[in-house]
Amino acid sequence: MKKGLILAGLILAGLCAFAQKEYTYSPKYVQHLKVCSKYVDEYDTTLSTGDVNSPYLKLKSTEEINGWLNGKCRTISTVYSYDLEKTILKIKCEVSRAQLAKIAQQMDDVNNLGTKESRKTLQENLTKMIEDSTVCKVKNYLEDDSTKSSDTPVQ
Repeated sequence: MKKGLILAGLILAGLCAFAQKEYTYSPKYVQHLKVCSKYVDEYDTTLSTGDVNSPYLKLKSTEEINGWLNGKCRTISTVYSYDLEKTILKIKCEVSRAQLAKIAQQMDDVNNLGTKESRKTLQENLTKMIEDSTVCKVKNYLEDDSTKSSDTPVQ
C-alpha cells in the first residue's frame, strides 16, 4: 500500500520540480527542451508519504534531455531515494515535435503565470504522456521489489 502511494507521487515528482521551487521546471531546462538540446538538471527534495513511521522520502531527481533520435526528442527522468539508497523510478520518453512544443509552452505558462490552472493543465498532459507507452517507458523499481518479495517462499 505504501509503495503504491509513493509511486503515485513519484510519477509526477519525477517530471515536475517540487513545491520548494518557484517553478515547475527550471527556465534553463525549458529553454533546452524547446530545441531538444542536451542538458541535465538535478535537484533534491522530500516527498510526503502519509506514513506515520516514515513521513517523507528524501529524493534526488535528475532530468536529462538527450537530443533528437529518429525525429523524436529523447528525455530521461530518474528519481533516486536517499532513504532506500537506490533509484526508484526511471521514465524514458521519445516526444514528437508537436508534443514537445505543447509541453514546453505549458512549462513556460507555469513558470510565468504560476496559476493553479496552468499547473493542473501541465500535470494532466504530462500524466497522459507518461501513461502512453508509445511515448514513455516507465521503470518502477519499487514495483519490481514488491514482485520479487512476493515470489520469495515464506519460510
